[in-house]
Amino acid sequence: MNSEILKRSFYFYVVSTFILAFQFASYINGTSTIELMDAEGWVFFIASCISHASQIALLPFLVALLLQFCRLKKVAIVVQVVLMSLIYIFNYLNEQVYAIYRFHINGFVLNMVFGPGAGEVFTFDRMLYVKELSYLALVALGVVGLYMFNCFVVKTYGKRLRWWAAVALFVGCTLFAHVWHIYASYMCHQSVVKSAALLPYYFPTTANDLMMKYGFERPEQYADFAAGGGDVCYPVKALEKEQPAELPNIVLIVLDSWNKRAFTPDCMPNTCAFADRNLRFDNHLSGSNGTRSAIFSLFFGLSCYYWESFEPMNIQPLLVERLLELGYDFRVYPSADLRNPPFDKVLFGHVKNLNLGSEGDMAWKRDQNLTDRFIADVKSREGNKPFFSFLFYDLPHSYEMPKDVDRTFTPSWDYADYTKLNNDLDPTPFFNLYRNCVHYDDLLLARVFGLLEEEQLMDNTIVIITGDHSQEFNENHRNYWGHNGNFSVPQIGVPLICHLPGKEEAVRYTHRTTHYDIVPTLMRGYLGVKNAEEDYSMGHQLTDSISRTWHIAGSRLNYAFIVEGDTILEKTAQGTMDVYTPDMAPVVGYRMNAKAFNEAIQRLNHFFK
Repeated sequence: MNSEILKRSFYFYVVSTFILAFQFASYINGTSTIELMDAEGWVFFIASCISHASQIALLPFLVALLLQFCRLKKVAIVVQVVLMSLIYIFNYLNEQVYAIYRFHINGFVLNMVFGPGAGEVFTFDRMLYVKELSYLALVALGVVGLYMFNCFVVKTYGKRLRWWAAVALFVGCTLFAHVWHIYASYMCHQSVVKSAALLPYYFPTTANDLMMKYGFERPEQYADFAAGGGDVCYPVKALEKEQPAELPNIVLIVLDSWNKRAFTPDCMPNTCAFADRNLRFDNHLSGSNGTRSAIFSLFFGLSCYYWESFEPMNIQPLLVERLLELGYDFRVYPSADLRNPPFDKVLFGHVKNLNLGSEGDMAWKRDQNLTDRFIADVKSREGNKPFFSFLFYDLPHSYEMPKDVDRTFTPSWDYADYTKLNNDLDPTPFFNLYRNCVHYDDLLLARVFGLLEEEQLMDNTIVIITGDHSQEFNENHRNYWGHNGNFSVPQIGVPLICHLPGKEEAVRYTHRTTHYDIVPTLMRGYLGVKNAEEDYSMGHQLTDSISRTWHIAGSRLNYAFIVEGDTILEKTAQGTMDVYTPDMAPVVGYRMNAKAFNEAIQRLNHFFK
């Protein structure tokens, strides 16, 4: 291997890294993130740009190195120059996409630009093509010129150059950026968290669980920013409010991982009887296939796409803020710990004396204890102050049954043996274990219903019962188990039962509803908010049969649109677009409605400035 050519290739990699880092740094221009930057943020952002650029530019260098090792010296030079040219060009185009849609180029964007129907969204003037192609040609020529200049510098000053200095800088920036992001993201330093999100396909390290384990305390308030600050505008318009004539009590009950197939009279006789007397929504979808995103969608009425923007700015759910403003006795009864994920701060940061969890080393015991505590609190309440109670059961998620309780459904596993799961497994014993857990929680819910009847509270209490997400038992016959695996109905379809005082009882609705609909239903119907739903949520009134096609589910990293016929358009964490039928069969050559997708993206980004 020729050492002179190796030097040229290496120092071209170094120079290319700095130019690419400059390109990355330009992403901050024109964004509101620049208003949040402080010394800490700038140091982190610059280090991140250099670190990320050094890793991306490393690939063309390694390919060139391999070709040189194979004695293809001239080919190695051409390949490295061409690959770096393509990286610069791609980054330039990506920056334009980010400015429009607030996410980086992914499979959705490629399909929208090059797929069928693209002309319905993008109409490019001929001069625009000329302008873009001219720029791209200049980039390619510039990279060739850069390489030639690099060769001159290496030939003239090669002995004075210190390769180890560049390596030390790149490694040092990488270590600093990731280590500092661990701390800053946990402490919610806005300048760090927000600037990191600007870089394309950049995933700095987080370790919130580890920080919590070692006793690091988050600040009481993440930042001194009011709702609507930074790069978000939530709500879009200030809320117009009036004092309601009456304030109903509100009881929100959520079962973690509630599969609709367990919502049957034999498994949940008490809950089914309650549903038969009230409103039942049979075509309901969660906001995600995981707890973090799903609970976020319930309380905000928005996609968890906004979590990373809301958390560092201490933006709280308008529903919670309105309840506190109206003087509700706000209480939370969680089975699992509210600090992981940090619902205590993201959802309930302004709630005083927040209950962070329930006692008990097993989920069934914690579920029992939270029920006992709720009952005791309702019985001991004083005066006519309205109350809001959030009961969050965990047993269906944990698969833990008391040994002294008879199994209603057999044959049943004693515990969830994940080592046995495969596509050919008969799911019945596993599903029966799950149904036994759900049945146990149904007995606890019977006590809740009985209490409300006993205390004569039903006439002025809203009761909402749903799941955060579902739990799949290979319903799709494609070896999917549990949740967080796909966005099909077996993982995001959950029951929804509502007791709404003043509404007609014993009605079953079959139109599509979503978790996003619960906030506007409460805010407009009962809490005196006069704004249109789109001012503060992505949902509608539950009883409104307006179309919910292009429903979005998931988080910023991995999300999907559920479109006509429950076809799933998924943007993966890798940035690709995968399309599936409702039963998770891959779809080849899908013709996406580009105009509808563009409208869906605009709705998704509605609360960004």
